[in-house]
Amino acid sequence: MRKGKFTTRTRCRFCSSKRLVKILDMGLMPLSGDYLLRKDIGKEYYYPLRIYFCKKCFLVQILDVISPDILFKDYRYLSSVSLKMHFKNYANEMTNKFLRKGDFVVEIGSNDGVLLLPLKKLGIKVLGIDPARNIANIAKKKGVDTIVDYFSEEKAKYILARRGLANAIFANNVLAHIDNMKNVFRGIKLLLNPKGVLVFEVHYFPELVKGQQYDFFYNEHLCYYTTSTLLPFLKSYDLEIFDIKKLNLHAGSVRVYVKSKGNKNYKNKISVKKILTEERNESVINENVSKEFSKNIYKHRYELRKFILSLKKKRIKIVGYGASGRGNTLLNFCGIDKEIIDYIVDESPERQGRFTPGTHIPIVKPDFFRKDTVMYALLLAWNYEQSIIKKEKDFINKGGRFIIPLPIIRLAPE
Repeated sequence: MRKGKFTTRTRCRFCSSKRLVKILDMGLMPLSGDYLLRKDIGKEYYYPLRIYFCKKCFLVQILDVISPDILFKDYRYLSSVSLKMHFKNYANEMTNKFLRKGDFVVEIGSNDGVLLLPLKKLGIKVLGIDPARNIANIAKKKGVDTIVDYFSEEKAKYILARRGLANAIFANNVLAHIDNMKNVFRGIKLLLNPKGVLVFEVHYFPELVKGQQYDFFYNEHLCYYTTSTLLPFLKSYDLEIFDIKKLNLHAGSVRVYVKSKGNKNYKNKISVKKILTEERNESVINENVSKEFSKNIYKHRYELRKFILSLKKKRIKIVGYGASGRGNTLLNFCGIDKEIIDYIVDESPERQGRFTPGTHIPIVKPDFFRKDTVMYALLLAWNYEQSIIKKEKDFINKGGRFIIPLPIIRLAPE
C-alpha cells in the first residue's frame, strides 16, 4: 500500500477557524476516481479519509488536500451517461426564468457539456471550464466551447477581458471539489453581471446523514453543505441565496439560486427560510449528530459484510452494478474486493475495461452482464435504483435480485 502526497489544512475552508473536530476516520483509501488499467493494478496510491466538523460555521469537510491535478486531469465521470434528461430540464428552467437568447453563460466544471449543449441549442452563448482534458475534448467535439483549466480569480479576469460579464454562472456538483473556495468566489463575483444569477447544485449534508450515505465521502469531495453554512460564506462576497430547491439527484441534493446583494430582479422566496428552519429543528448540523452518524457507519459495514459473505459461503456468484466513485468508497471501506465480486457492470465507456481502485474488480459493459447467468448484483449505484430496475427487467424476470446496500440493506425487488 503506497501512501500518496497530500497537504493538511489547519483552518476551516470557509471561516478560517481552528475549532475543528474529527468526526470520522475511514482509514487509508485509494482515490475513488482512479480507474486502473491492468498494468497499474497494485500501483495506486492511498490517502487518509478523515472528516472534520467546524464548531464555528458548522462546515463538514476534509482537511487532507490532494493536488487537483492528481484528482481531475484524467477524469472518468461522464455526466451525460445518467444525467442527460436532468440537465435538459435544468437548461429549460434557466431559459424560462433567467436567460434570453444571446445571453452569455459560464459553467464551472462543465464536464462533457451536458448542460451547456442544450443551452446552446436554445440560443445562449456558452463557455465551459473543466480541468479534465479527456472530458473537455468530448464537450468540444459536441461544439461546446470549453477552456481546459481550473476556474479562479485569474481565469475570471481572462474571460471578462475577452467575453464580458456573464448573465449566469453555473457550478453543478463541483463546489464540493474545490479547496480554495475564496479564490473561486472572488472570481465568480468579478465575472457575474450584477443583475445575473449564480446557480449551483451540491449534495445536501442533512440528506447524507438521514440516508447514512457514508459512500459519498471520498477525497474528491472536500466539503459537505447545508444552507446554514452557505449563507454567511456567500454574504462575505455580497451574494445572497434567493431560492433553494431540494432534488432527488444523488439521493439528496439542492439547487441553490444566488444573486448579488441589491439585485432586485429576483425576490427572496420562502423556500430559504423554510429550509433553514428545517435544519435547526432537525438539529442535523451539530457535532453530536455527526458523531452518532459515524457510529452507525461501522455498524452498517459489519452488517453488509455479514450479509454478502453469507451468500459467498453458499458459493453464490455476486457481481456489482455501477462502478461509481461512491461505490468505490463502499467497496474499500467494507473490504469487498475481487475475491467477493466477480465484476462490475458500468455504462460509461470511460470506465469499461478498467479495474476499481484498491479492490481491483474488472469493469465490464452491460452486454456482458446481460448474457451472464448470475442471480445477485450488488447495486453500488443504489441512488438510481428505480431506473436500473426498469432497465434490467430481463435480469429480474430470470430471478435475479439486486442487493441494495443503503440506506438499509435489502433485496430488490422485494
